[in-house]
Amino acid sequence: MDKQEGALRSFGRQLSALREEQGMSITELASRSGLQPADITSIESGEKDIHITEIFRLAAALGVPPSQLLGSA
Repeated sequence: MDKQEGALRSFGRQLSALREEQGMSITELASRSGLQPADITSIESGEKDIHITEIFRLAAALGVPPSQLLGSA
């Protein structure tokens, strides 16, 4: 696994953990962020490369600063 793949997986784990801590479903996070549920699933599994705008949308939907999503990446 290269560094980029590791960073995507780490980001996905952090996103999933924050979502679950808030008791939020993938569908609810998708609705709040404007992303598709399939995209959330792919991001959380580390399969989808994520753009900075998506990071900000996800952070806003979770009510956390973007740095909190990136902290473990």
